[in-house]
Parts: sequence; structure tokens; C-alpha cells
Amino acid sequence: MRLLLHILIAAMIAGPALTGIRDLEDRAERGDKSAVSMLRDSAENGNARAMNYLGFLYWQGLGVRQDADSAMYYLRHGVACGDAKAMGNLGHLLLIGERGITPDSVEGMRLLNAAVAGRNSAALRELADILDHTERYDSLCPQGIKKVADAYSHGYPLHYDYKKSVRYYWRAAQAGDSVAARIIDETVQMFPDILKNL
Repeated sequence: MRLLLHILIAAMIAGPALTGIRDLEDRAERGDKSAVSMLRDSAENGNARAMNYLGFLYWQGLGVRQDADSAMYYLRHGVACGDAKAMGNLGHLLLIGERGITPDSVEGMRLLNAAVAGRNSAALRELADILDHTERYDSLCPQGIKKVADAYSHGYPLHYDYKKSVRYYWRAAQAGDSVAARIIDETVQMFPDILKNL
């Protein structure tokens, strides 16, 4: 009972704080200089969410001048603080390599995988899109491939797709994921011809 009371009190305290940061992000995006300044202060005090959002603002040029170097600065600091959204955003930028950013597919995929492990659904969708269109990243991220397979299998956050789930479990198994290998072994025992149509 005491634990429940502590959880409720913590939620009541955190609720307004989350609403406040969302409001601050919205105001900063619309160009409110005081909101941008408050986000910077929050980032300087170690708030990884503020770091990620400032990276987004600088990359898009929303409420601040567009500046790829500032975007990368804030995203890298967000990644260093363990923010999954910053990992996904920086991973994406390293994969596309525009606006003077040197592409780095290995680091980009590593960050996307870390973001997926941190339950970032946007990174999971991006990883699924990459895997749907190429074979070359398989050996870099067997656990990430398995997470894409899980998402297709469970229908969240990707739409349910049995064929894709089997395809990615198989690819993850080939890349060395032991859980995916077990899933494929069990599936083949039930449906011996399942791998013929991949």
C-alpha cells in the first residue's frame, strides 16, 4: 500500500513536469527565445530529452537558425546520457550523411540498434525499412534484426506481417542471434516448408 502511495505521488509530481517540457518544446519550435534558452539550460544541467530536442530544433531550423554542427553537438551529448531518441536521431543522420555530416553506416546502425534496444519505436521502424531494402547490414545487428522480427510478429509498433517476421527471425539467426535461431527451429518443425518462400 505504501509503495502504491509513493508511485501515485511520484506520478503527480512528474505529470506536470512532463506537460511543462512538452509545452516548452512546442514554444521553442515556434521560435520562443525564452523557451529555447530554458531548453539549453535544461540540457546543460544534464537533461537528455532537452539535448535531443535541441538537436532536432537545430537540424530542422525550427525556432533557431539551422545549424548541423549544433544539432550534432546536442545529439551526441544526448547519446552520451543514454537517451534512446537521441540515439535514433543521430543514427539516422549518420546513415543519411547530409548537410556536411560524414556518413558512417556502421556507427549509424550501432546507434539505431541501441535506440531499438531502448524501445524507440521510430528507430525500430527505420531499422525495419532499412532491412526491407538491403541485405548488407545483417551481420552488424542480429539483435536489432530480431527486434524487427518481434515487432512484425506481435504487430506492434509495426503492422503484423507473418512472412516478414519469419524472414527477419531467419536473418537474425543467420547473423548469430540464438533466440531467433530457436524460433526458426521451432517454426520449421511445425511448418517444414516455411523457409522456401523467403
